[in-house]
Amino acid sequence: MTGIEQIPADLKWSIATRAATAMPFAYNRMIAERFGGGFEEADLAIWQEAGKRQGALARGFAMPLKHAGDVARAYDTLSTLMLGPERQSLVKAARDRDCAGIFVSSCPMCARAIETGADPHASCATCRTYGESAVESLNPAYGIAHLSGICVGDRQCEIRIEPKR
Repeated sequence: MTGIEQIPADLKWSIATRAATAMPFAYNRMIAERFGGGFEEADLAIWQEAGKRQGALARGFAMPLKHAGDVARAYDTLSTLMLGPERQSLVKAARDRDCAGIFVSSCPMCARAIETGADPHASCATCRTYGESAVESLNPAYGIAHLSGICVGDRQCEIRIEPKR
């Protein structure tokens, strides 16, 4: 019999995060079937709380959070840590101003939506809520803008981090 210690860490991470990213869709389906609609605000509140955790994690890992590029790298790293290795992305910091872009080419939440028969659009509001809360917790001087999204049929998600106006 194989024990947990014989399973490679990267495989454990992949399995655990695939299960974790499927759970919101399972809960949403069960709640909708049992109680009908009306729980969208509660769902968003859960994702808002999840986003808030990024600040504490970033400080625990001593991640720099001073500039847009720092915030974008921390957000990207911690989002991948929580959502799993299936999340593929690239961070680009602007050279001429305090702004950074995150380009996500593979989203586990959209993949789980499709696998579970849910509409990938269902991920949009939760993703935006999570992102806004996460960036706020990392550095409240910065904001996040979602310019494109896999969940709405785009080739990739494009996210911009820049100072709030």
